[in-house]
Amino acid sequence: MEDRQGIRTVIIEYLRVIIITVVCAFIVLQFVQISRVNGTSMVPTYHDGDIILVNKYFYHHENNPQRGQIVITEYDSSTISDRYIIKRIIGIGGDHVVIADNELYVNGQLQNETYINEQMDTEDLDIYVPEGKIFVMGDNRNNSLDSRIIGYIDFETQVVGKVVFTIL
Repeated sequence: MEDRQGIRTVIIEYLRVIIITVVCAFIVLQFVQISRVNGTSMVPTYHDGDIILVNKYFYHHENNPQRGQIVITEYDSSTISDRYIIKRIIGIGGDHVVIADNELYVNGQLQNETYINEQMDTEDLDIYVPEGKIFVMGDNRNNSLDSRIIGYIDFETQVVGKVVFTIL
């Protein structure tokens, strides 16, 4: 009889641990997301297969995107298989973004982009980023599906969150 009581106690303890773990995981996943980088558009910062942690709850409540932050955005297109893309914020609402002679200027300032993969080889561009929108580009500028092609990203509806940590 004691053995049955001991087994029952152990089973109840295991169930308690499992339930607490599932509840904690559910709560944590409401605030953060674990994602895998797919593709090479952010090389050399992130590589295909890298696993990253994304702040999705607090980032939206800050409602304050900053130039240089790396974000995960939703992009729905039949031309790519992934629903999410990872990009760097280049311009925020009100910014004047210019690409001239393969150099990037934001609000008249030449950007010193030590993080890009190689010198850009792209068409010239001269745009103003509307309020509530962001202009994003990949660090692998010559191989990136970004705002030069897909246009502005709506901060409220398309940004999933900010990349905060590389796990692997």
